[in-house]
Amino acid sequence: MAYWLFKISEQDLYPDKPGISYVFDNTHSVRVKKGDTFLYLDKARGYSFTATGTVGRIAERKPTLKESERTRKIRVVYTAHLADVIWFSSPLSISPTKIEGKRVRAQLGIRDVNLLGWSQSIPSLNEEMYSSIIDIAELKGLFRVEGSSRFSIPDTWGRAKSRPAMTGFSALVLGRSLYSCIVCGTQQPGLVDAAHLSPYATDIENRANPANGICLCKYCHRALDLRLIAISPSGELLVSPEIKDPVAEFHFAQIDAGTRRRLLLGVDPAFLELTVKWHNEYLYSKATSRTSS
Repeated sequence: MAYWLFKISEQDLYPDKPGISYVFDNTHSVRVKKGDTFLYLDKARGYSFTATGTVGRIAERKPTLKESERTRKIRVVYTAHLADVIWFSSPLSISPTKIEGKRVRAQLGIRDVNLLGWSQSIPSLNEEMYSSIIDIAELKGLFRVEGSSRFSIPDTWGRAKSRPAMTGFSALVLGRSLYSCIVCGTQQPGLVDAAHLSPYATDIENRANPANGICLCKYCHRALDLRLIAISPSGELLVSPEIKDPVAEFHFAQIDAGTRRRLLLGVDPAFLELTVKWHNEYLYSKATSRTSS
């Protein structure tokens, strides 16, 4: 998946339909693909970001006579049909002549957009820059998603639309545990995740439910996913007897049940019980396979 800036300006060559379709030709970019993410950069509204969304599909056609007159290099005209478009409640300016624009540029580390390649007709973004822009829009309260139940994130939503809900989920889950893995206690930045107890892939209704989340480091997160460990509502950590590795044993012995129970504040015990159930089923399947062999 790639990230793009779709520029909006006052022109009548290509009939864009804001939020519905974006038209360009082969002299601009032929690399935009279905599933890519875009940001609108509106040059007519003070050089501001105004929306984000996903490319639903790409259609192509031959240029009209008027379009061909612009340059002989035009061979194909593309239409990006857009999906999951979220309009900002007000433009997020990056104008170098406005105070707010200068402030946002400083937050993004932008000195000269040309150095970023943004002078191109359809410039590409890296994921870090896209995320930084969306983070600022969220902090300013410009990013709102409607049309779903409280914690549900339908499979039809792309990354751009699901991001606000999942950002809120992660912030609450990590913050209430003081950014500490509830299994081993590490607080090392970059190593802790907001993990789902009932899986994101299958439990659509609880994808953004903070009661379904716990703070885990990447090591413990993987161990939970593999059913090697489970966490009971009492804070007890259940560990598979097949784990004999001394590093793993040390890792899982750093927090007592009482401390862990306090870190489980806000977690629904029903979701913790699911981890215990799946852990026991895993142990039973392993025991059964050994007996049968």
